[in-house]
Amino acid sequence: MILNGLLKTKFKGFSGDFSLVIGQLRSSAFEIINVINKKEKVIGYWTLENGLIRKLGKAKKGKSMSKYELKPPIWPGNTKDIPRGWRTPDGGNKLRIGVPDKTGFEAYLKVEQDPYTKESTVTGFSYDVFEEALALLPFAVPNKLIPFPIGPNAGTYNKLLYHVKNQKFDAAVGDITILANRSQYVDFTLPYLQSDVSMDIWLTTGAAFVCTGLVVWILEHRINNEFRSSAHQQ
Repeated sequence: MILNGLLKTKFKGFSGDFSLVIGQLRSSAFEIINVINKKEKVIGYWTLENGLIRKLGKAKKGKSMSKYELKPPIWPGNTKDIPRGWRTPDGGNKLRIGVPDKTGFEAYLKVEQDPYTKESTVTGFSYDVFEEALALLPFAVPNKLIPFPIGPNAGTYNKLLYHVKNQKFDAAVGDITILANRSQYVDFTLPYLQSDVSMDIWLTTGAAFVCTGLVVWILEHRINNEFRSSAHQQ
């Protein structure tokens, strides 16, 4: 009688609900631990009544097993980005990506620096291609964009690629032309801009100049004596 009474005893104490299941004390809540290197961090709890929950003592309706009920965990590589596959970064170092900081052709690549935080923001077609390539990988690749000045009184594209060779940068992203001498010390991705695009632009520009000159000659030939000389003199 006494044993049966003890097994059926239930009450709420300072540490939570007290009850016995098959003679064993049932834990009222389990901690969800996020292990970071040699440290641990509690990101939530699991209870029989509520499932996953961020804080104890916070009543909610229904039982949830959604991960969004927990605090965001820190993944290997010291990042909050969720790995997209079984492989995850095994170190805290980020890839150093050299980015040409220059003027002109901003549609391809543009680097802007915040005057207060000194952080750089990169936009443009070349950067979008880089982001899409990373999105296709089955794992997260933490990276840091490092602007590299390009100009008459600054560096050149060749120097930028030499820094990749010398391992000052792990890679370079930008409107970098694939040349034979550069291919001897760095590896390029497959080209995503065809050279015939620029050739079409040059042909169109040349045709526009020829048409403009022809129209001017036709209009001025009748009234301007300088346009009535021989073809050799014109």
